[in-house]
Formats: sequence, C-alpha cells, structure tokens
Amino acid sequence: MTFALQKVGIIAGGGELPIRIAEACRRRGDPYFVLATDEFANEIPAHLASARIPLSKLGRGFAALRQQACRDVVFAGQFERPGGRVRFRPDLTAAWFFVRNLTAFRRGDDSLHRIMAREFERAGFRVVSPLDADPSLAAPAGCLTRTQASKFHHQDLLHALKAAKEHGRTDEGQAVVLRGGVVIGREGRGGTDAMLREIARSGDKGGILAKAMKPDQIRSVDPPAIGAGTVEAAAAAGLDGLVVEAGSTIIVDVEAVVATADRLGLFVYGLEAAEA
Repeated sequence: MTFALQKVGIIAGGGELPIRIAEACRRRGDPYFVLATDEFANEIPAHLASARIPLSKLGRGFAALRQQACRDVVFAGQFERPGGRVRFRPDLTAAWFFVRNLTAFRRGDDSLHRIMAREFERAGFRVVSPLDADPSLAAPAGCLTRTQASKFHHQDLLHALKAAKEHGRTDEGQAVVLRGGVVIGREGRGGTDAMLREIARSGDKGGILAKAMKPDQIRSVDPPAIGAGTVEAAAAAGLDGLVVEAGSTIIVDVEAVVATADRLGLFVYGLEAAEA
C-alpha cells in the first residue's frame, strides 16, 4: 500500500522499533510525534519529539495526539494485555473502551488489534502500518546472508512459510519451527522468543524458524517482526536459519540481523507470500 502520510503519531511500545520509525521520519523531514507508553516504551532520545503517558490514559493520549496535530497513528513495539505483570489504571475513556470490548480481551490477538484500531479511528485518526511509516523496514525477497540455505530445497522453505501461515489461522501466533519438515514448535501468547527457549531445552539441532503475517490479519497492527535477538534465540535453539514473509515482515535493524546471522552461521531468507 502506498499513500501520503500526514503527521504521524507513533504509539511506542517496548523495543527499538518506535525509535527507528521516528528517526526515519526525522531523516525524511516528515512530521512525527512519539507518544511513549509508560508501561512498555524504552527511554526516547531527547532529540526526538515525544511525550510520555500511561497507555491506560486513553483520553489523555487522544488529546496529546490532537494537540500535536497528528492525523495518522502507528503502533510500534511490544505491548501486553492488561493483567499479569501489567496493571492498568484506566481513565474514563479507557474504562468505557474496556467495558464495550470486554469479550474481545478473551479472544485472539487479531480481534484485540482490530478493536484497538477501530477505537483510534472512532477518535478521528487513521491507523497505518509501521511498514507504511518506514518502508525500509520490510524484509526483502531472497537470501539476505552470506550463509546460504544449502541444506534445504526451495520447496522446504516454502513448506515452512506455509506452515507459519496455517498456524496464523488459529490466531495464536505468527511463527512456527520445523525440524525435518515437521512442525515442532508453535508460537503462542508468550511470543517467538518463548517458543525458541522451549525448543532450546531439547538440545536437538537443525530446523527452520518461519514467520509470516496471519492470513486474516489487519496489516496495520502487529506485523511479524524479527531482530538480532530473534537470530540469537534461533541459534540457541540449534536452528539452521529463518524464513520470513518478504514485504510483510519487519526487520528492525537489517544490518544487525545479517551480521548476527553470519556470525552465528544461520541463514535469513525472505519469501513472497504468493510463492507459498
């Protein structure tokens, strides 16, 4: 999708992705504003235009974005559901949001992402993908690393990406691990790293991590993503490499991902969804 972005409000969760998007906007001279969430976001560098509020203060968040004349918003980084270690103290706007959508919090992530996007759209914003805010984040097609997927036929890589797509239909996660062509791990609510830590405990070697957009997923919220940490976790799990959906998967820092993969002897390969 290509369209002209207006001033972008970056709703910042955990990790480096929000900062990378803000830096990309700054380099291009495009207007932006980072709204960092107290519950999740890293420290935002002083040279980037930002403010910090609790995500649970939804009304204050809307007001801050309007005050900054943001028209588009992008969710970037890692977020968690209320409960567990994350305790929200909602303002009135957020409280009404929770009441209206209580059943959605018991469903899969995609249902929750849809209602979050709809809530921001009801407030007058357009929700866009991180890949629209910074197209350079999109995984390219082909092998990105010096390390080649020489142990595998092209059909093996296609089979892995298809398996990730099939798992995505369950709305449980975007990633799977295959060993010997058989799925041995499926991403759940704990995320990709939790799945890889579980596989690492077996001590077995070989296999592919595959990650792809869910078939019915809205493109604007939570596209699949990998970073150097994902490669390190895959190596610790004894895997041979990673296959991701080209054009739809975010690579947070492609230089770091490629350097890490080559250092650890893993391949990173992008496949178009049409091929799978």
